Amino acid sequence: MDIHKHRRIALKVLKIAVGSCLSITAAEFFHLKYATSAGIIALLTVQDTRRGTIKLTVDRFLSFILSVFLIFVCFHATARLGWVNYGSYIFLMVTICYYFDWPNAISVNAVMGTHYLMSPDYSLEFVLNELALVLIGTGVALAMNWRMPSSLKMIRKDMQKIEDGMQQVLREFSRYLRGPADGDQVWSDLDALEARIHEGLDRAHEQAHNTMAEEDLYYVEYMEMRLQQCVMLQTLRSHVCKIRELPRQAEVISRYLEYVADYVHEEDVPGEQMEKLSQVFGLMKSEPLPVTREEFENRAILYHVLMDLEEFLYVKQRFSESGVQRPEEL
Repeated sequence: MDIHKHRRIALKVLKIAVGSCLSITAAEFFHLKYATSAGIIALLTVQDTRRGTIKLTVDRFLSFILSVFLIFVCFHATARLGWVNYGSYIFLMVTICYYFDWPNAISVNAVMGTHYLMSPDYSLEFVLNELALVLIGTGVALAMNWRMPSSLKMIRKDMQKIEDGMQQVLREFSRYLRGPADGDQVWSDLDALEARIHEGLDRAHEQAHNTMAEEDLYYVEYMEMRLQQCVMLQTLRSHVCKIRELPRQAEVISRYLEYVADYVHEEDVPGEQMEKLSQVFGLMKSEPLPVTREEFENRAILYHVLMDLEEFLYVKQRFSESGVQRPEEL
C-alpha cells in the first residue's frame, strides 16, 4: 500500500470520527430522539469521493420517502403484530432498495424501522424527527467531503512512469526479436507496467469523482488509452512466445520497435509511425515466400506482431483525435 493510499484512509477515518461526533452533538442540541442515529448516518454516508457522498445522500433522501410510506403500510395501517410488522417492512424495503440500486441506504432505513417499533407513534413529529436525523447526518458528511485533496501531482507522476515503462518494454521486445535473449525480463516488466496503469486509472477516477470537473476526465481517458495499449503488448507477447526460431525478417521489426519506443509520449501523434509501419508491411510482403513449414509459421507470427503494433498505434491515434484537451498545468 503506497503512502498516498495510507493518507487517504487516515483522512477518511478522521472525517468519519469527527463527522459522527458533530452529528450527534447537533442532534442533541435540537433535542431529537435517537440522536446517536445521526452519527451513524454520517459514518455510513462519508465515502471515498465527493461524488460518491453526494450520490449516497440523494439515495438516502429518496429511500427515506419510501421508508415513511412503508412504515405506514406495514405498522400503522395493519394489525399490531410487533416483529411480524417489522419483518414485513424489512422485506419490502430491502427489495425496493435493491431494485432502485440503493443498497447503501438499507441500514439507515432499517434503523428507522426499529425507532417506530420501539415507540409506535406514527405522527408528523415522528417523521420530522427522522428527517432531521437524516438531514444532520448527511449534511455533516457532505461538509466533511466537500473539499477533497487533489491527486493531480501523483497522476502526472504516474503518467511519466507509465511512459518510461512502456518505452522500456518496447526496447526489451526489440532486443528479444534480435535474439538470442531471455524473455523473463520483458514479461515481468510488462506485468509491472500493467499493474502501474491500473493504479493510475484508479487514481484518475478518484480525482474525477472528487472534483466532478469535466477537464479531469482527460486523465481517465489517458489511463484507459494506456491500458488498451498494454493489452495489445500482452497480445504481442503471446504471439512472440510462439516463435520457435527467429527468422531474419524479425530484425526489421526489431528496428521498428526501437524506433517506436521514442514516440510513446503523451503529446506524440503516431501519424509518421503508422506510415513507417505501412512501409514495414510492404517490405514483409516483398520478401520471398517461406520454403519450410516452420519458416511459414514463424513468418505468420511476425505478421501478427505487426498487426498488434498497428492496433497499438491506432489506440493512441484515436485518443489524439478524440478532441479531449489536456488540463493546464497548476
